[in-house]
Amino acid sequence: MTSESPVRLPFIRWFFPAIWMVFLVYPVTGAWDQTGAVRYWGVGLTVLFAAVFYLAMWVSGLNLGTLSRSTGSDPVGVGQRGPRGEVGSRRLPVIICLVAMIVIGLIVTDLIGEEGLSFLAYVSVILVIVVRRLVPGLIVAGLTLIAAEVTQRLVPGWTHDYATTFGISISSFAMVMAIMAGDRARAARAAEEENRRLEHEAERLRVSRDVHDVLGHSLTVIALKAQLAAKLQAAGAPEAAKHIGEIEQLARGALADVRTTVQGTRSISLAEELVAATRALRAAGIEVEAPTSVDSVDAQLREIVAWSVREGSTNVLRHAQARRCAITLEPDRLTIRNDSSGERSDLAEVGAGSGLRGLSERAKAVGAVVTTENTDEGFVLSVERQEASA
Repeated sequence: MTSESPVRLPFIRWFFPAIWMVFLVYPVTGAWDQTGAVRYWGVGLTVLFAAVFYLAMWVSGLNLGTLSRSTGSDPVGVGQRGPRGEVGSRRLPVIICLVAMIVIGLIVTDLIGEEGLSFLAYVSVILVIVVRRLVPGLIVAGLTLIAAEVTQRLVPGWTHDYATTFGISISSFAMVMAIMAGDRARAARAAEEENRRLEHEAERLRVSRDVHDVLGHSLTVIALKAQLAAKLQAAGAPEAAKHIGEIEQLARGALADVRTTVQGTRSISLAEELVAATRALRAAGIEVEAPTSVDSVDAQLREIVAWSVREGSTNVLRHAQARRCAITLEPDRLTIRNDSSGERSDLAEVGAGSGLRGLSERAKAVGAVVTTENTDEGFVLSVERQEASA
């Protein structure tokens, strides 16, 4: 089901306009009390009036289904907030039906007398549907009340009854309230759908970012290990088998990480990331200076610092011809420095993506900021809590 189409409720769609027909018992009775041709003309035109009213309600698209269960910006009725041509194409038939109802109502009222005043309720209901706004709708309802009062008092031979006035005017007031309630309900549903859409989009971005971070690091290390294993195997060194075994372990670990990431159950440890980064960098022949404890880092920042260590070390392997890398931890800050020559390594395209952008999004969520800087001594990546840097 799309957001533009109303929920299909065939029985209710057919039955809702018919509910209003109960008030036509008065003009039908009034016509039947007549004699001769007036009786048959009165009954026949009243039935025709009912058919035109039903058609107007159906063409407008207004029914219990669209008042209570439809989704999207508006039902398919006169007030649909869609292309101007579509709105006009629905309003014109309703207006034509309204004019026909007025003509028929005046003719029958002239034939049967004050019982024909009931037609005014139906005319006011269709007028409310045509204007489809709160203030104009209330004006129509108020004018209906005034018209019912004035005609009962001024037309010779008609009797005045407040119950009749109330019964006629309450229909238009009820339609105004029903339309406004339906519009508010649709607006609330539209807001709920938009919130769900945003939640789904945020979840999609989270999974995309996490999978990138997981695979980017893992594929980089796997490629590095594969290069080392190939070189050692070509040289006949026995250490090649060890690196091949580590490649298998890394691949299995990456697969498990992807599964837990998609399921939203993955956690990350700063201590483990420090150890993994140190091993990967040293395996690439890079001298590493890193702390042996993570206790100095604020507990609220350890997750983002762990992601930063993973992304930073991966980027050193991918994009730098570095010989030394220093990782520094402070309570509110992480710094990763390397003496990059400015030349990309042969692993630059392995797992390449928008890692720093994803890292910046993570940092922003915990009140931190990611900065990068090229210096004469190399490249610096830092993650710092914004309050601490202010």
